Amino acid sequence: MNRRVWISIANLFAIAIAFLILFEFPQYSDEAFYLLIIWMVVGFVLLYAMRPRLPPLPAGASHDASPFPSTTPASAPLPSSSGSPSSVGFCIYCAAPIAPGTRACPACGHALPGW
Repeated sequence: MNRRVWISIANLFAIAIAFLILFEFPQYSDEAFYLLIIWMVVGFVLLYAMRPRLPPLPAGASHDASPFPSTTPASAPLPSSSGSPSSVGFCIYCAAPIAPGTRACPACGHALPGW
């Protein structure tokens, strides 16, 4: 297992030990609470510090590329807003292309709103 999993397990044990102290030794409840808060902050900082990092982009790569694939060319005109159902040109639920005037998506079956 990786270090992040071990830190998460240690955080769960710290919570369990703090609850045990709170219920079994109430005279130490303040100290247990403050130590739990400190431990959780340190644990979150460690989890953040050990987050996976992506490799750096090559020199010629674009930084503003969309992670979503595009099925239409960038110069395609936007659909007009005629107010009829599916005037957007695609299903808002599954992104399947929709012919103007369609009331339900043929791909996923959702009813399309009319704007």
